[in-house]
This record gives sequence, structure tokens and C-alpha cells, in this order.
Amino acid sequence: MNATTADDVLNLEGRRVLVTGGHGFLGRHVVKALERRELDRVLSPSRAECDLTDRHQVLAFFKRERPDLVLHLAAAQGGVAWQKANQATAYLDNARMMDAIVDASIASSVDRVLFTASSICYPRDAAVPYREATLWDGQPEPAHLGYAHAKRGGIALLQAAYEQHGLSSCVVMPANMYGPGARFEPERSNVVAAMIRRCLEARDQGDASITCWGTGSPIREFLYVEDAAEGILRAVVRCGTPSPLNLGTGVETTIAELVDTVAAQVGFDGEIRWDHDRPDGAARVCMDVALMRERLDWLPSMSLGEGLQRTISWWQSFRNGQADT
Repeated sequence: MNATTADDVLNLEGRRVLVTGGHGFLGRHVVKALERRELDRVLSPSRAECDLTDRHQVLAFFKRERPDLVLHLAAAQGGVAWQKANQATAYLDNARMMDAIVDASIASSVDRVLFTASSICYPRDAAVPYREATLWDGQPEPAHLGYAHAKRGGIALLQAAYEQHGLSSCVVMPANMYGPGARFEPERSNVVAAMIRRCLEARDQGDASITCWGTGSPIREFLYVEDAAEGILRAVVRCGTPSPLNLGTGVETTIAELVDTVAAQVGFDGEIRWDHDRPDGAARVCMDVALMRERLDWLPSMSLGEGLQRTISWWQSFRNGQADT
């Protein structure tokens, strides 16, 4: 189910597009990308307008609004600490949303569903860089078990709906995203936001040093959110079967390199210490983007340095009440 065919390719023009999670970090950028394409039939309901965990509300919304395309970006998620402490919540909320969306999409005969899974769905012992064919070869990292299994279940559900009902769909698996609008709360932020916040606070407080967990040697991959939005729109146009597709840069960066870059860009010139008694996490996390390049005829354009600078500028403006989320 990997080849893109003429039957897969869709024209977005004139279609009514539902973006779940359209008020969230990734969703806001996808909505903006749709608007830049001059699509004026974009739906992005708030939770008050449609609770995605409520099957009846979702079905009623679909019957009333009749979307042609569904970009399912909404997710119950957080940083590693939140996911580890909320395994059942992460599983149940994400599974309920997915069940309701797919059920309503089948009943309403939507043209295509796009689902954002995650790179953390890969087995903890998968060979790096991650290749899509290895997704089902083992268990995911235990700290992410609830979230990862809910996302895996969503992929399996789309594959079953494709086989039984002919529901056209595509699945993208983004790398670790960052950019303007990201969550910076300590319990929900990822490593990029956490490092930006800590370096800025240390600079502003005149701290002589900051201490980071581990050794700084783990390798990660980071995807700027506007690039992720562009990749998602390319995927929904070009991919009509629910085979997972990595969405990333293929560029590897150590955590130490990330911290050094952030510190330099915010102007923190204190010492960066590493607490070797704290865990490093996985030694290397990076995705193979060969299939993405082939199917989407595209690669992300934002460098990590430029993307970090834009994110830092946004966060400083947001802290000062001069930027929206």
C-alpha cells in the first residue's frame, strides 16, 4: 500500500475540510496553511462545540457539517512525565476520539481521513533510523505505552476501515515537533520548549549555571511545526491508503548540541552542567525519510538554528503579552 497512484491524488479546492485539534499547537499551523491555499471551507470546532471523545456528538457534527476531508490532529498528550503518569487517560481519550472520528467518517462517506500518529509508536528496540516497515516489530517504550498503543490502534482501525469500507486514509508519523505556539508548561513541554524556557529563565535571573539531565549524548530529530503542516497537506493530497509515513528531517542532533544552540541564541553564557545520575532516555531517535521524499516529493526546509530562533522570538513575545498562542 505504499505507491502513490493517480487515484490517490486529491484536489483540495472546493472541499470542506475538518481539522480536529485546530486550536492546538500543530492544528493552528495546519489551519493557517489551508488558509494560505485560499481554502475558505475549513472547520475547526472547539471542544465546547464538539467533544471528540463523545461518539454521539461527533456523529451529529458530521451529519450537520458534512466534511469532505478530515485531518485528525487532536490528541491527549504531554511530555514524558505526563504520559508516564497518565497511561490509561492517554490511551482511553485518544482511542475514543479515533473510534468516533472513523465511525462518523464511514457513516458520512468522507473522501479521505488523515491521521497523525507519532514516532514514539516505533518499538523501543527498533533499528535506527526508524523505517515504516518495522512499526509492528515490537513493543514501544514503556513510558509512552498508553499513548503509543492508542496511536497504533488508530492505524489498525484505519487499515480495517480501508479493507471493509474502502475508507481512503493516510497516516503520518511526525518527528518531535517544535515552533511558535508550542506548550511551554513544565509538565507538558517537550525538550525543545523546556530548554528554551530554562535558558531564558537562567539568563533573566543571572544564574551562573543550569543543570540538565543525563550526559547530553542522546541523539534526537526535530521538525519545525510549519514544515510539519506542509507535509501533512502534501500527504492528504497524495496518499490514499493507510500505510504509515514518517514525517521528519532525517537530521540528527545531540541534546548537548540543542542546549548549546539554545543557550547561545538566548544569550545565556553560564555553565551548562550534566547530571549523569539522571537518565538519558533512548540513545538515538531518528527516522528514515526516504519513503516520505518519494511519496511527497518534498523535504522540510527549515534549519534547526532558524527554527529555534523563530520559536525563541515567539516565546519571548508571548511571555510579554505581545503574541497569540
